[in-house]
Amino acid sequence: MDEQGHTASTPEGGMLLEPLCDVTWTYDLIRSVEPSPRGDGRLFGQGTAAFTGRLAGQARWSNSPRLRGGYAFPNAHGVLDVEVGGSVLFRLTGMSSLTDGRGIHVLTFETGDDEHAWLNDAFALGEDSVDAARGALAMRYYTCTVDYLPGVPPVDD
Repeated sequence: MDEQGHTASTPEGGMLLEPLCDVTWTYDLIRSVEPSPRGDGRLFGQGTAAFTGRLAGQARWSNSPRLRGGYAFPNAHGVLDVEVGGSVLFRLTGMSSLTDGRGIHVLTFETGDDEHAWLNDAFALGEDSVDAARGALAMRYYTCTVDYLPGVPPVDD
């Protein structure tokens, strides 16, 4: 650690990202309300997902994203049956472009399974590709660890 508190893994200080998993999401049901003249709409969908990597297994989920201005803002919840046993509940939020298929997502977890309890404190950031016509998404997630805490300036009196 140097004099600014940076570690060798993040020389500028910042968030440490470590690969967690790749996920292929597939809708098997989609119903939507197209955007109104104001530009907002809604979708409801559900489907399955395959997680591979450090966190691996099969998932079932539902999503009800808001649609606005060419973007989808996911609000997904589901359950992952982990390959090594146990299950993990998850929540997914973020923003995906419906025009170029790019997106950024946040994935959080809850489990009572001792082997995966570390996920209860994990925050995962994901980047994705969306194929809206096929109802399929491919995402890569990274766990985020704070590696730099900037000093908070004192309040001026």
